[in-house]
Amino acid sequence: MRLIAFLALSALPLTVLGDTADDVRTRLMERYPSTPVDTVRTTPIAGLFEVAMGRKIVYVDATGQYFLFGRIFDLPGNRDLTEDRLRDISRLDVSLIQPDQVLEQGGGSQVVYVFSDPACGHCKKLEQTLAGMPTLMVRTILLPLQPGSSDLARDIWCTPDRQRAWSAWMLKGTRLDRAPETCQASVLERNLALAKRFGIRATPALVSPDGRVSMGAMEAPALSAWLNPDQTAVTTVATEASK
Repeated sequence: MRLIAFLALSALPLTVLGDTADDVRTRLMERYPSTPVDTVRTTPIAGLFEVAMGRKIVYVDATGQYFLFGRIFDLPGNRDLTEDRLRDISRLDVSLIQPDQVLEQGGGSQVVYVFSDPACGHCKKLEQTLAGMPTLMVRTILLPLQPGSSDLARDIWCTPDRQRAWSAWMLKGTRLDRAPETCQASVLERNLALAKRFGIRATPALVSPDGRVSMGAMEAPALSAWLNPDQTAVTTVATEASK
């Protein structure tokens, strides 16, 4: 990969080394009109540009001829620059989650969105963790992906006290009364469409208020650290400074 990068960069005409990201984006769209290009940005490597296509990142020279598929590491800074950018472009727009499609529980000030399937074992494990974190306000989006979970999700959603029905099932395995046949729970179809739009294909999926996504269940300490990355970083710096 390093050899390829060297050869690609050494082949750049001097006339394009001063091109801007906008110049490169225009060139890419002209050369590859059927390829979706969302953004083009400069990188710390002269003559190499980052191209975001959906939730993927590739690197290209200013001519748009040479492409590199891989990662850029800042070794002295101990940072994976590509991973940082992938996190940024993968953030979800939580404003698309409507209030009428969430099941809200908890009285805390820290919000977390959870796509959860009532037939998912890992979701039940996560629910136990969430129940023990009083600082959280959990906004659950019922996502019936498992075989047979649609009827279960419908019964929970259509119950007059859906929060109680959800907790009874997820924490104790107790299924409350079946929902009336007249309840269609169209919200479940909306939830499935939203998950597809977000690229969520499994549960549990956690979404932070700033749109970061974490797949799978987490224990309380890891979840707290994930929800508060800035606070975790400050604590780490303070710890290192005290050594």
